[in-house]
Amino acid sequence: MRTQSLLRSIFILSILSSLFGCKEEQKPKKEVTYSVKTQKINSITTQDEIDLLGELKSEGKHELSFLVDGKLIKVYVKEGQNIKKGQKIAQLDRSDYQQALEIYQAKLDEANDQLSRLTKMYNAGSLAEADYQKIVSLQKQAESGYNLYRNKLKYTTLYSPVNGKAGRIWVRSGGGISQGEPIVSVIDNSSVYASVGVPENKINLIDDQHKVNVKVEATGELLEGTINKIYPSASKLTRSFTLDILLNNPSKELREGMLCTVHIKEKEVIEMVQVPMELVVHDIDGLDYVYLARKNIAYKQRVITGKIFGNNIQITKGVYNNDIIITNPPLKLMDGSKITY
Repeated sequence: MRTQSLLRSIFILSILSSLFGCKEEQKPKKEVTYSVKTQKINSITTQDEIDLLGELKSEGKHELSFLVDGKLIKVYVKEGQNIKKGQKIAQLDRSDYQQALEIYQAKLDEANDQLSRLTKMYNAGSLAEADYQKIVSLQKQAESGYNLYRNKLKYTTLYSPVNGKAGRIWVRSGGGISQGEPIVSVIDNSSVYASVGVPENKINLIDDQHKVNVKVEATGELLEGTINKIYPSASKLTRSFTLDILLNNPSKELREGMLCTVHIKEKEVIEMVQVPMELVVHDIDGLDYVYLARKNIAYKQRVITGKIFGNNIQITKGVYNNDIIITNPPLKLMDGSKITY
């Protein structure tokens, strides 16, 4: 009897315990509402930028050469030396041209003397027209030869046409020099240009009237330049078009051969959405998201990102003008969470 009463008591207690336990489990959880900060997204109009590596070249680079052949006697300058306009650069042997000039001087003197005497006879009617024209022709030939070798003698001395600095010296004294062979390069660095190769799929996106930003790696300077020339044909090797950007160089710190980065804005104006990079969430699935606010609800919005601009990143898809983005999403914020802002 006692055993049955005890079992009945245990059974009743277990039923009561399960009933109270179910009630506790069925008690609804309190939903969390997060307080967040937001910002309205405003699209901006901008231009895409093309970044290219280039090299500085001197705008005033002159390869000096003789206008005549001859034996090189002396080069008067050294590499790196400052040069003034009109300064003597090099000298050829003058002896052969001096001798030829003296020969033509004698021919010219003789021709002038004959022409003077025969002109009197011609004017007096004592000389035929054909004979007179013959001596006139001989005098002109002698005069032409004299002028030719007078100039050649003058060309045996090479002078600098500009102020600048001696670059490379191509020859040594004592050797034979051909007409037009480079002797010395003189570089005028008062203005330089950045030379870059533009890919063929980008060349039509460039407006040659726009200013261009050029960063010189050696000096760290960011300079503004103007497009001076776009070459009409592409390189067969690189399939790129050469572009020259003119830069002022009053301090003469920019030198030929320095490396630079050229930033060129494309001529097409586009509308773009940018957000701070820290607001883009990289999920475990490898996709990018941001949190948007709509009617006090947080939405986890997948986005496609583009170029980076400073601390901002371009959103090419997923977020649009006038959307409201959450700027301080809590760690436990989820898609569909309630928010106040």
